[in-house]
Order: sequence, then C-alpha cells, then structure tokens
Amino acid sequence: MPPALPDSHSSLWDFSLTHYARAGVADTCLRLQDAHGVNVNLLLWCAWLEEHGLTLDATRLSCVQKRIHAWDQNYVAPLRQMRRRMKAEFGVTDKDIERVRQQIKQAELLAEKHVQLWLEEVAQTWHPTDARGQHLPTTGDNLRFYLQQLNVSDAAIAEFVSLLVKGSSAKPD
Repeated sequence: MPPALPDSHSSLWDFSLTHYARAGVADTCLRLQDAHGVNVNLLLWCAWLEEHGLTLDATRLSCVQKRIHAWDQNYVAPLRQMRRRMKAEFGVTDKDIERVRQQIKQAELLAEKHVQLWLEEVAQTWHPTDARGQHLPTTGDNLRFYLQQLNVSDAAIAEFVSLLVKGSSAKPD
C-alpha cells in the first residue's frame, strides 16, 4: 500500500473551501453543475488530485463515481433542490423561512463534506503516477479529463482551469 498523502497538503475540504471562495470559481462551478451535470465535489477533487501528483483515469473516475453516486442522488441533490426551491418560492425576506433554508444549506454542506471525505480516502490508496506509470499530471489535466467526459466545451474548461491557476498565484487579501 502506498504511503499516505503528505501532511503538508491541505485536506480536500480545506482545498475546496479555499478554491471555491476565489473570484469567479463558485459561479463557474454552479454553471457547470446546472448546464452539464458536473459534480462540483468531483471537479474540485480533480484539482486537488493534481496538487498531490495524482492522475485521474477512466478506471479511477468510474470507481469514485460509483462510490459517491447513491449518496449524491439520495442526500446531497435532494437537499440542494429543497434549498433552491425554498429560495425560489419564498425568497429570502421571511426570516423564519430563511433560517430553515440556511439550516438545510448547512445539512447540504455536511453531506458534501462526507462525499469529499470519501474522495480523499480513495486517493490515499493511489500511487503518485497514473495507472499506466506515465507522467505526473500538469495543471488542468484531471479537470480536462473529467469535464470532457461530460462534453463540456474546451472554452468552458479553459475558463475554469484559468480561474484556478490565476487564483493559486494570487496573494490572500
């Protein structure tokens, strides 16, 4: 069994929170989710894998998709749909309803965190080269691979990769 990922790297959850907060990333993630069925947790995981020198391939992607599918479909997606439906139906002005909606959002985030724990756990068992023993991934390789599986346009992929790269060299406020 390969050694665990180095402690110097952030957890997937911390990585995701940091990257998702960058200008334009959340909007792009949600656009890709709504337009192409992109799983935002998998999307951020792809970038996190690269930071750890891990390459995504069809076998690995299929394995994790099977692992998280039921949880996503039965818990994460219904919570997201309920939260969005409440906002569309009631808006955010009724403080009591908004408090309920925010609690649903917290439950949704906890469910997503559980997905990310599973994704990180799976990656702990991988060697830092791809299944064919080829090169380590370069910036955007895993993201491109995942998004191409969902027929996302090259322009949209380039935009997302650019947001992540641009943000990684930026200094925090």
